[in-house]
Amino acid sequence: MAEKVEIPVETKYQFAAGAFADTVKGFLYALREKYGAEATLEFFEMWCKDGDRVKNMTNTILTAFKLEGNDAETIGKWFDIYLELFGFESTTLERSKTINRFKVTKCPTKTDHKDISGWSLIFDTMVAKTINPKATWETPKSICAGDPYCEHVIKIEE
Repeated sequence: MAEKVEIPVETKYQFAAGAFADTVKGFLYALREKYGAEATLEFFEMWCKDGDRVKNMTNTILTAFKLEGNDAETIGKWFDIYLELFGFESTTLERSKTINRFKVTKCPTKTDHKDISGWSLIFDTMVAKTINPKATWETPKSICAGDPYCEHVIKIEE
């Protein structure tokens, strides 16, 4: 019998993250093809809310990585972890208690269809609002819209 091959945890994570990204994109593309872009985004938003999927994932990462607080800095740290786990490449541009601005230069979840690229904004906003209901999320630049990177701005109004 052959010896068991040990696969490094990082390699396992890379495959899992890639499979996750491809599954989400494939699912969204299939929905778009059958029902159109608007219905796809509406469905995705309902799916995220149903059963508190995004809320549970948000709280799991907060707990596992011992993140405390509900300000823009905490939300930024949450996304640092999420982006690292799922194979994104990002740079923090500005971070404080009231604002977190960062750019993403590599996005494994990029969609080829601009009309459904808003799915990530739905997810991102739900995560931010789970941490702080007063959070707002803007994406002034988007790879899916043809920009060289995505720029994200999270604000907490006092």
